[in-house]
Amino acid sequence: MSAAVGSSETVLSPPRSELTMGRLTWLVLVVACLLFVGLLVGVVAQIVATIAYVQVPTSIEEVSGIVLSRTGDAAAEESLPTGAQVFEGDKLHVTFGSTARMRMFDGSVISLFPETRLRVDRSRAPRLGGRDAEAVLGIESGAAQIAVAPALQVARNFELTTPAGVAQLSPGQYTVRVASDATRISVWDGKATMLVDRQVVDVTPGRKIILGSDGKLELVDVLENVMVNGTFADRFNGWTFWEEQQSQSDVRGQLQIGVPNEINAPGLALQLTRQSAGQTHNETGLRQFFQRDVSGAHSIQLDMLLKVESASLSGGGYLGSEYPLMVRIRYSTLRGGDQTWTHGFFFANPDRGPVPYSSQIQKGVWTHYQADLLLEVQPVPMVIKEIQILAAGHSYDASVSDVKLLVD
Repeated sequence: MSAAVGSSETVLSPPRSELTMGRLTWLVLVVACLLFVGLLVGVVAQIVATIAYVQVPTSIEEVSGIVLSRTGDAAAEESLPTGAQVFEGDKLHVTFGSTARMRMFDGSVISLFPETRLRVDRSRAPRLGGRDAEAVLGIESGAAQIAVAPALQVARNFELTTPAGVAQLSPGQYTVRVASDATRISVWDGKATMLVDRQVVDVTPGRKIILGSDGKLELVDVLENVMVNGTFADRFNGWTFWEEQQSQSDVRGQLQIGVPNEINAPGLALQLTRQSAGQTHNETGLRQFFQRDVSGAHSIQLDMLLKVESASLSGGGYLGSEYPLMVRIRYSTLRGGDQTWTHGFFFANPDRGPVPYSSQIQKGVWTHYQADLLLEVQPVPMVIKEIQILAAGHSYDASVSDVKLLVD
């Protein structure tokens, strides 16, 4: 009996340290390769970006006053003359009492008004096909009119960066105002697509977006009523009483809010009355104060309902300055001087006295009145400061309601 004894063979694995080192080596190689590829992609992208676009200057077509420019990160500002050019990264400051107009490479025109600060973030045309031209502006404060030209040869992206968000503007007409309390963008023609806190809002023609500093967003009509309590529904809230009395011994003017009962009468109205005992001059009325920037406005409309029931003086009085119902608007102009626009209302002028700056209306009939200050005065208003509703003369009885001051 025989037995066979087989031999066994043992296979030894590499030490654990060698396996770990090998894996680490491959990991390092893979990471290095990825980094190289990423760097290569970045370099190529940078090269493509550099050659894909060419920066195009923006021309300063007109300067009135002093407009300052800061190039890139330069510390000092330089005065910018008519005919100058600005480039990407340049910052403009339109000083008090000054204006400027600039034209971009695509034909878009931007009009700038006093105390406006604007950046040219991008102004570039494509070298390579399949890319859009880019016009990107940043407004930090002030007011501007923007006329975005149609994109004719190549597609174009026109953006406006504001403290409240970014607006993409299609070809059209816009007014933008940036103040401490809010950013306002009015759309006269075209469309503004606003990106605010991940929310996309389209602003169509005839509308205005108001982005408050408190984060509140509103869409309103492009002509915004800045009057407070113009219907007198809240009695005298928002108004301040004032009076000019020639004789302290004579009767004073009276103000009261009531419900008219005439045909086509408003629900509530302010009535101004006086029955003079001594035939002396008096002015009685209400006033409301503002500090509303209207630089570059397309329209500044006064809209109101009114009625004159009686007046002891013919027309506008002896000098044409004492109407039974008057409205005054005080405003400042480009150079800062205060001006006052005045309009009076009367129903008869038997003495044929002077009646400048006035309208003749029917006695005792409610009348709708509307005027655009931009068509009435020169130089045009820059800031609206005050509105007065008053009666003037000896004896009078007049009423007013639904007072609106509509601005863009």
